[in-house]
Amino acid sequence: MHKLEPDRGSSNVNVTLDPAVDGFGGLEFPCPFCGAGLAILLTKRNKPYCTCNPCGVQIFVRGKNGIKRLRKMVNEGVLISATNESASQGINLLNRLEQLKTQRTALEAKQGIFFRDENVANAIQLLDTEIQKVEGELAKMAAETKRDTEK
Repeated sequence: MHKLEPDRGSSNVNVTLDPAVDGFGGLEFPCPFCGAGLAILLTKRNKPYCTCNPCGVQIFVRGKNGIKRLRKMVNEGVLISATNESASQGINLLNRLEQLKTQRTALEAKQGIFFRDENVANAIQLLDTEIQKVEGELAKMAAETKRDTEK
């Protein structure tokens, strides 16, 4: 009994999951604030959610597209959780980098081969700039941490 479709033709509000098929057991989602690994649980309506008690954050994933995207990101290892506080900022940057690269790939797929969309090209250029910025921040942070540990 695998349902990942809206009930009665409605929007994504009434999406339910079969826990036997769609269980997120053992999978983690990183807290957007501290980077800690949060267990993905299911609500009583079998929709995925997670909670970070130290940060006071609850994340609920609604709709079939959101649930599919969450499953894909978690299964592909795009999202990484921090194992300690010192690494959390670096892990957050790495997660941001992976999300930017995913967005860039999606935009490239939308870009035409013969008739290029200038707006899509501009968006890709902006993403490239942001990717370089995040990579630079990550490299800077790694160099500073290495310097601190060598003292």
